[in-house]
Amino acid sequence: MAAGGAARWSAGRCAMLPLLLLRRAAAAASWRGARRCSLGACCSYRLRNALHPLWQSPLTIPGGTRQSPINIQWRDSVYDPVLKPLKISYDPATCLHIWNNGYSFLVEFDDSADRSIIVGGPLENQYRLKQFHFHWGAINEWGSEHTVDSKFYPAELHLVHWNAVVYPTFEEAVMEGDGLAVIGVFLKDTVIEFDVFDPSCLLPPCPDYWTYAGSLTTPPLTESVTWIIKKQPIEVDENQLEAFRMLLFTSDGEEEKRMVDNFRPLQPLMNRTVRSSFQIRQLLDIEAQYSDHAQQIRP
Repeated sequence: MAAGGAARWSAGRCAMLPLLLLRRAAAAASWRGARRCSLGACCSYRLRNALHPLWQSPLTIPGGTRQSPINIQWRDSVYDPVLKPLKISYDPATCLHIWNNGYSFLVEFDDSADRSIIVGGPLENQYRLKQFHFHWGAINEWGSEHTVDSKFYPAELHLVHWNAVVYPTFEEAVMEGDGLAVIGVFLKDTVIEFDVFDPSCLLPPCPDYWTYAGSLTTPPLTESVTWIIKKQPIEVDENQLEAFRMLLFTSDGEEEKRMVDNFRPLQPLMNRTVRSSFQIRQLLDIEAQYSDHAQQIRP
């Protein structure tokens, strides 16, 4: 598969996000206030009529040096041969709840034991899956939180894990520099539909990733996240992206506001290094050779 290409999934093999999940999330909007946000963020936001409804202005942590999201520059990222493959073991039976928290919808998992975990990659310890959620835009021209060479994707998936080896609770892990590990996966359009749900199918088959030290992208914005951004996007049906956009920020009885553009603006890289598990220069050289060859064979 070409570098940077999107993973294609055949219907019936596995599914990323059936429309049923979105219908349940929409139905949950009326009782979202009864649950506490599992990111530890206070979710009683007053939404604004701006491009990014969660942010009246780009919020920052005083003195913060590792805020997220960022723009990943291919040529500036540094290949690190020490980075190991990321090993993922998800048990679908650990899925607990699907709910609308007022700025996205989340699928939460039982994290009381090491049943759905990741290990390896840039991580020194084993991390448990807590939840996954999505960020998306009103249209396909934007929606992802991270960008690659300033390119946006229509949506971005975040699988949130915590360091249960070092910290006794998720809430404590949120406040520590090595407390969380979030896998980010870009979503793009295709005509393929999905009809079966399995958390393992949220990830593309390509093992390549970027990693950097960052933060939560929702309050409290703590700088506790080891980000693992998959290089290869996955493809989702256009109808599923539209189903995202049909969800509501508002509860029953309030003026309806579509849940769109629920992503944080890009933050400065500052003095951080983005590491890659793959050799970027080699890939760029291959692409350049292919381009030169294509130019030579043109009539």
